[in-house]
Amino acid sequence: MASPRDQDSFDGDSSTTPLLPRTPTSTSTSAQKHRKPWILVAVIGALAIFIVDLGNFMFYPARTRLYESSICLRFYQDTDPSQIRNGTVPEQLCKINEVQDTVAMVFGWQDLFDAIPGILLAVPYGALADKYGRKWILVLGFLGLELSVLWIMLICYLELPLKLTWFSSIFMMIGGGSQVAVATVFTMLTDVVPPERRTTIFFYVAATLLLAEVIAPAIGFALMQYGNWLPFCIGAAVSALATVLACFLPETLHSRDQPERRDDRLEDEADDLTERASMSSGKGHGHGFKDQIHRLREALHFLKRDLSLTLVVFTFLVNRLARQSQDLVIRYASKRYGWTIRQASLLNSLRAGFNLLTLIVILPGISMLLLKWMKLAPQRGDLWISRGSVAFTVLSFLIMGFSFTPAILIWGLIFYTFGTGFSMAMRSIAVFMVGGQASKDIGRLFAVVAILENCGMLISGPLIAQFFRWGMKLGNAWLGMPFLLSAVLFVPVLAITYCISLRDLSAVPDVGRGDQGGAASVPYTDED
Repeated sequence: MASPRDQDSFDGDSSTTPLLPRTPTSTSTSAQKHRKPWILVAVIGALAIFIVDLGNFMFYPARTRLYESSICLRFYQDTDPSQIRNGTVPEQLCKINEVQDTVAMVFGWQDLFDAIPGILLAVPYGALADKYGRKWILVLGFLGLELSVLWIMLICYLELPLKLTWFSSIFMMIGGGSQVAVATVFTMLTDVVPPERRTTIFFYVAATLLLAEVIAPAIGFALMQYGNWLPFCIGAAVSALATVLACFLPETLHSRDQPERRDDRLEDEADDLTERASMSSGKGHGHGFKDQIHRLREALHFLKRDLSLTLVVFTFLVNRLARQSQDLVIRYASKRYGWTIRQASLLNSLRAGFNLLTLIVILPGISMLLLKWMKLAPQRGDLWISRGSVAFTVLSFLIMGFSFTPAILIWGLIFYTFGTGFSMAMRSIAVFMVGGQASKDIGRLFAVVAILENCGMLISGPLIAQFFRWGMKLGNAWLGMPFLLSAVLFVPVLAITYCISLRDLSAVPDVGRGDQGGAASVPYTDED
């Protein structure tokens, strides 16, 4: 939620669920949960996430322009003060390499620092949430995010060096950052939502995220005509409402039922989100640091048993790392085509709109085609979805890398949305490879996935920024180097999808699988 990526961020910025609902196995459990405040939790939780993302996507272009303006002003103060008019520099003069190089550096290192709290504190905050409750961990998470934004606003308002904005990540230590906040919301939903309704509820929550990404840039675009500070202030105020809303959430920790038989892979995928904040512990496990280190070692050791599984899990690191280049779209379009930041911000709305279309129409249609018409086994459907998704992703990054005109870039963004099914399908495949949803290794699997995705986020910011800077030095034709890097990184991932043994997948026990399909039409995408 701290940046548009965190949508990938759901990136990313994301968990997976199957398209077809599974018939619940326990009516008594369902009846119990119907008496719990799951509707209130679902509505407030979804609204809180929508509000905080709406605010962040609203002010992100304005924040980018403020950074650019500050760096540009300092540059011309040192090199050509005659270009400064009324204390500012015309935006078209700020697209030079010297200014954009510094902007890329500031954002790149900010991404790295923002990832650190989630990596260090997801497990401790998850342990606290498991022991003392979810609600106030969520409140702390939203509060930390808001304080981080206010710190950035203060630095920009006082016209201090922008490197001081990096200290905004310190405030994310309060609550653990956006990853912990989102994971906590989904943990609360998992606590109280009846199993037969989880697919629908999770879908609605994911849809609100995409809806925020569609609406917010358009609102920001309209507000930026009155200056950069108006959308920044309104966006920050809107985000602050999420903290207030979270205070009205009922505590769900003690609303959980006794352990029940898992009905569908949705709950396994919910575990993935929970693992990010909580590495969910069983009986006999403590919440101390040594206990968490022990679980981490167990999780990593578990991969040594199967090279194929190791390769599959490795794709999540590359997936998170490579998709980081999407954060550059606004700055890339502004630099390459001479657009204002305000104009370029509408590209995010365009991408989110097509992403929503893919989620609602295209992926369900493909899943139905594979499972119902072609009669493929669920795991084979997942495999073909992953292959197609990563192929479209490689193609999209190649198109964006050589997008000499705006029309080419737009086509690249459209093709990119067709690749959003990759993460969901690969998670389903990984579940099958560890023995299906009844396997005791599910928790460790998702723990490793969360660790690798966080590592990808940690590396990606400075790496993508550095390639953008190199591209500027090589000339305008090479500005798309970060996208080309992402395409290259996804090539071995495509190869891995063709190295997965279908025989091994077919041999996986069907315990707990029921009649459910695995090819995903999931509420969660790679947009993070």
